[in-house]
Amino acid sequence: MSIFYEDNTASNPVLTGVDKVIVSTLGDVYVAEDGCDMQICVIRPSGEVAPIVKLEGHKASAMTGIAFSPDGSRLYFSSQRGTTGSGAKGVSFEVRGPFLGI
Repeated sequence: MSIFYEDNTASNPVLTGVDKVIVSTLGDVYVAEDGCDMQICVIRPSGEVAPIVKLEGHKASAMTGIAFSPDGSRLYFSSQRGTTGSGAKGVSFEVRGPFLGI
């Protein structure tokens, strides 16, 4: 086991609130952030980090449930508390791909 991303040592830290992860068959790591930027980023085996989804207007929430459709054409995730924060109902999203290696 080894560390392949650490925000306090990255030259340009894209991810700062790492929370949920899922790994593709190609070794791409999809990471959801909480709080900070509310993004889903991909970390490629080469070490490249790139945002693929940014959720606006949900600062008081948390991203949950990263999942892909079996054919890799859709990404699903939820905003745990929606736009209003604590006590609010969550919201689920679908993003069309393709997402390679899923």
